[in-house]
Amino acid sequence: MIKQFPLPTNKSFTRVRKQLVEALIFEGLIHYKIVENLDGVDSLFYLYGRKYTFICKGRITAFERIRLDDSIYLKLNDQHIIEAPIQKLLEDLDIDLKSKQTILSELLQTVKFCEWNEANLLHTSSRRESCYEELESEIIEGHPYHPCYKSRTGFSIADHQRYGPEAKQSFPLKWTAIRREHMHISLLEKEEDFWRRELGQFLFERLVGELKLQGGTLQEYVFLPIHPWQFKSIQHLLQEGIQSREIILLGVEGDLYRATQSVRTLWNITHPERAYIKLSMNMVNTSSLRTLDSHSICAAPIISAWLESMIESDSYLKYEASLVVLKEYAGITYEPENNMFNLSGQLGAIWRESINTYIEEDEKAVPFTALLMIERDGDPFIDPWLKKYGVETWIQRLFEVSVVPVWHLLIAHGIAVEAHAQNLILLHKNGWPSRIVLRDFHESVEFTKDYLAKENHCPDFEMIHRKFKGAPVNLYYWMSSVEDLRELIMDTLFVFHLSDLSYLLEKLYGYKEDEFWQHVESMITAHLNRFPELRNRHKQVKHASDQINVESLLTKKLFKKNESEAFRHSVRNIFAESRHTKEK
Repeated sequence: MIKQFPLPTNKSFTRVRKQLVEALIFEGLIHYKIVENLDGVDSLFYLYGRKYTFICKGRITAFERIRLDDSIYLKLNDQHIIEAPIQKLLEDLDIDLKSKQTILSELLQTVKFCEWNEANLLHTSSRRESCYEELESEIIEGHPYHPCYKSRTGFSIADHQRYGPEAKQSFPLKWTAIRREHMHISLLEKEEDFWRRELGQFLFERLVGELKLQGGTLQEYVFLPIHPWQFKSIQHLLQEGIQSREIILLGVEGDLYRATQSVRTLWNITHPERAYIKLSMNMVNTSSLRTLDSHSICAAPIISAWLESMIESDSYLKYEASLVVLKEYAGITYEPENNMFNLSGQLGAIWRESINTYIEEDEKAVPFTALLMIERDGDPFIDPWLKKYGVETWIQRLFEVSVVPVWHLLIAHGIAVEAHAQNLILLHKNGWPSRIVLRDFHESVEFTKDYLAKENHCPDFEMIHRKFKGAPVNLYYWMSSVEDLRELIMDTLFVFHLSDLSYLLEKLYGYKEDEFWQHVESMITAHLNRFPELRNRHKQVKHASDQINVESLLTKKLFKKNESEAFRHSVRNIFAESRHTKEK
């Protein structure tokens, strides 16, 4: 039996349970049968576990995404029904007891943090006038698919308030110096020039002075910031390194930072024009452990420079789409031999350009996650824009500035990016989409060597980090087939991103999902008509196959043994319908 927890019954619990069941159905983790069509739109779902039967109401939408009503019922033997406890849902899954207990604690942790947010945050009726940085804190809804969207393992309520983005608390970083022989430094400039510019002359001299007071020099040591929660979390692992002077605590406070939606990526509140810093955090949120692998830290600046060179060489991307990539231009990581002190992946940082570097005077930036939000006035965040420009006109422009450049990067250059909502920023002028910003490349760029455009010479990854030497395909950035690239883009951009927008527009504005996706298809077709030389490369992607693979996010969480394990399932492809229509 699963250990019993007292179950909340508020709207946070209802949402977590609903998203859990949606994921169970979508990923084929529970048998189900649609037994009755209720109103031409919604149906009754009967879910059959090993011991229990559950009943819920909902519909199947684009890419077979499941959309359920809030109520999930457990059917009793006497034909009565009651609200389904999460424990009963988990008991019926064919997974080991430890995994059931782990996910239950993460689900309830998510509920707890959502409850705290509702009780303690000041909520405005509308977030529409907030600047980009404030939106990173004010978008508190979390992942619209994953049920563990605020699990943040290891966080207490105090940590959630102090280091989560929602409470808008600022904090300094823990500055250390670590012996140089065990550090990987990935910079595209001289190290001292980097530090002087990044820190400012005053903080740089303070850190150098403190290091000198403790008997160290920059010839022997490298500066490295640590997230204060991470420092507390792994302090027991640091003690031996501190005692041996492998690690020196500098005790100097610099700029103040605040968390963004991703928690481990921080923005500089003291100097907003300076870099975002992504720091390793030994916590699990949604499906992933949020530490930073040394090889990805080392690759980050090289990949960013590579992407930038592609954009610079492509007149469409550079001048017409004005595509922006927030370059991860520096990475530093601690990687001692034989994982000394058990600190592999625990100490590392990536510096990423600030969005403020690129916003023009008449532009505003919003995270793509904002496009799905419902304000406290009851209307979507984007409602004024839809009313001003018209739903169809606005979404066509959105596709033009977002879908088309990402697709062009794939078929013209052979590069797939992980374009889910948290990795995209929309720039707009009075609500009219002007261009997009891509970010987060250190782990989420894929290519196949045969499909790369001839002029896009692949970086020599084997020279970047020892883990890349002789590494097989499908483990890091290089994939075995073009279909793998299609999977990354269609999975992140379409299945787990724009499908939420298409559902919202149908539900609240009556704009049919079929029309939404026909417009996506027509925008891609129009682009190919402009660039007919790309048609053969586009065909190789086979974007209109009857079935496509998507990542099984919940399955991965329940069954994975290591971070590199891949879990996927196939879904019906909405683009196949237009292909079949054309074939007729």
